[in-house]
Amino acid sequence: MTDKKSPRAGEVRCLNCFERFYPQRGAERFTCPSCGIEWRISWTTTQVPKIRGPVWEKLYRKPAEK
Repeated sequence: MTDKKSPRAGEVRCLNCFERFYPQRGAERFTCPSCGIEWRISWTTTQVPKIRGPVWEKLYRKPAEK
């Protein structure tokens, strides 16, 4: 193993459009810049993010009442 930092450290792949993006370090939510889906993010370390799932409130909005 080398001590060099991985060129993709801090990067995740959108589970909707499969584009890679870098969420802000420590962010709990982040929106994919390509498709606009907002994801819940957790951090296994300070440099390794993981997508936990979509922000459901943003995907499924209730229809406006009349």
